[in-house]
Amino acid sequence: MKTRMSDALPDIGAPARTRPRARVTAGEHVMIYLPKLIVGGAEVAMVRLAQGLAREGCQVTLVLHTMQGMARELAGDLPIADLGVGSTRGALPRLARLLRRERPDVLVSGLTHNNIMAVAAVLVSRRACRLVLTEHAPVTALMRSRSEWRYRVLPWLLPFAYGLADAVVAVSSGVADDLATLLGPRRRQLVQVIYNPVLTPDWQALADAPVDDLWFAEGAPPVVLAVGRLSVEKNLPLLLDAFGLLRKRGSAARLLILGEGPERAGLEERIRREGLSACVRMPGQSPRVLAYMHRAAVFVLTSKFEGFGNVLVEAMAAGIPVVSTDCPVGPREVLAGGRYGELVAQDSAQAVAEAIGRALISPGDVKAAQSRAQDFTVEKSVCGYRMLFARLGIAHREKQA
Repeated sequence: MKTRMSDALPDIGAPARTRPRARVTAGEHVMIYLPKLIVGGAEVAMVRLAQGLAREGCQVTLVLHTMQGMARELAGDLPIADLGVGSTRGALPRLARLLRRERPDVLVSGLTHNNIMAVAAVLVSRRACRLVLTEHAPVTALMRSRSEWRYRVLPWLLPFAYGLADAVVAVSSGVADDLATLLGPRRRQLVQVIYNPVLTPDWQALADAPVDDLWFAEGAPPVVLAVGRLSVEKNLPLLLDAFGLLRKRGSAARLLILGEGPERAGLEERIRREGLSACVRMPGQSPRVLAYMHRAAVFVLTSKFEGFGNVLVEAMAAGIPVVSTDCPVGPREVLAGGRYGELVAQDSAQAVAEAIGRALISPGDVKAAQSRAQDFTVEKSVCGYRMLFARLGIAHREKQA
C-alpha cells in the first residue's frame, strides 16, 4: 500500500518518541522550492506567498537551483538556499542533504518537474516533513505544447509522485480539474484550490506611482497594454495581428508590451514587417507594472493557456477594462465567465480587435472588476495555506524512531 510523505521513511535525527506531535503554525520553518527566480507568473506568486508567510511570523527559506539573474532582487529580504545545480535532474542529492540538515516542517514546491524532484528528495532524505506540491498551469496543455521526453512521461509519473504528497494545491479550479484527468478520481481529493497571491499590501501605492513616459502624457492617444513573458504560450503574434487590424480601422491607439523572453527577436521582426514600429513598443521588464496599468486604456491577454492569470487581476485592481482569450483555464475563472472582463475566441485576431475597440469606447463596470480583484490578495492566499498547514499538522502521525 502506498504511503503519504508524512508516513514515509523515518527521520534520521532524534527519535520522534521524544518529541511532541508536530503542528505547522506561525513560527514554523517553511521551505519553498523553485528552479530559479524569473519574472514569471508562478515564480512571482511563490515569492509573494513566501513574503506573506514571513510577515505572518513563519521562518521561510527559498530554495533555488541557481541564484542567476534577478533572484536576489526578486527575493528581497528572504533567505535563499542556493543548490548550485544547473538542472532539475542534478538537484536530488543536494536538496535531500538540505532537508536533512535544516529539517523544515513543510516543503512547498512549485512547477511540475520540480514537484517530482521534491517527492524524490523527501524520500531520499529520510525526512518525514510534510510536502505540498503546487500546480500553476493546466498540465495537459503544457504536454500538448511541448515535445520533449520529460513532458511525454508525465502521464505515468504524475499519478505516482503526486499521490505521495501530503497535499496538492492548484491555483484555480480549472487547473485542479485538469490535474484530476491525470491523477485519477481516487487521488482527486488530494487536490485543493488556493488562488494565487496577487495583490500585495502596497498594491495601491504601486498603482499610484508616477510613470515617466510620454505615451502617458495628458492628451496622448490611448495605450493598449500587455504584460507577460515573451514566450510562445503568450501568443503575442495574435495580439499584434489584432492591433494591426485596429489601426487599419482608424484607431490612434498605441500598444505597449512589457516583458522579456525568447520570442523577442521574432516579435520585433513582425512589428517591423507589419509597419507598426511607430505605434508598438516592447521596452522589456518594468518594476512599475501596476502604475502602467493604472494609466493604460485597456489591458489585453492573448495566451494559449493560463493556469490563473495574475496580470488580469492586477489590471482589474488598477481600474482598467480587460480583454482576454478564453483559453484553458484561468481567465474564465478569474473573470467569472466574462462578468468582469471580455472573453474572446482563441486564435481570432478579428475578435480580439473588436473587443479592444469596444473597451476603448465603453470600459464597462470597472468598479465591479476592482471589487472582484480583492478576492486574490496575498493575505487571503496566505490564510489558505496556513489553514492547509494546520490541517496537515493535525492529521500528521507521530514519527517513529
